[in-house]
Amino acid sequence: MSDIISRQQEIQTIFQSFQDPDDKWKYLMRLSKEHPGMDESLKAEKFIVQGCAARMFLVPEYKEGFLYFHMDTEGGAESPLISRGLGALALKIYNGVSPRDILSTDPQFFQNIGLNVGLSPTRANGFASLLKQIYLYARVFSAL
Repeated sequence: MSDIISRQQEIQTIFQSFQDPDDKWKYLMRLSKEHPGMDESLKAEKFIVQGCAARMFLVPEYKEGFLYFHMDTEGGAESPLISRGLGALALKIYNGVSPRDILSTDPQFFQNIGLNVGLSPTRANGFASLLKQIYLYARVFSAL
């Protein structure tokens, strides 16, 4: 779990450094553009995150006790950037850790850093759905 906590602390430090409220949106846009996306062949209906306004895909991969996620939105880096940036931010915390570590952390972290402030209701619901899906996959793979 220390990986998740150190990742959260790093992101919290980044968010605390923002001087302007728009800085967090610029940061999410940058994450969106830097995110490698995923192969188009993985973008199957069964991997759509339900509840997102944008079509977002989240594909789990379980290797050697760790959970890895492939995430992208329809249109990739071209659109929609904020939703894709939110997904990339979540993966910065939850990618490459054990399912049990994911389940032992509280997703409330994102509200604690102020991410919910200024987020449209549609994006807030979509992000909550993404987190719910990550935790669902962690529950499934923790049983293995």
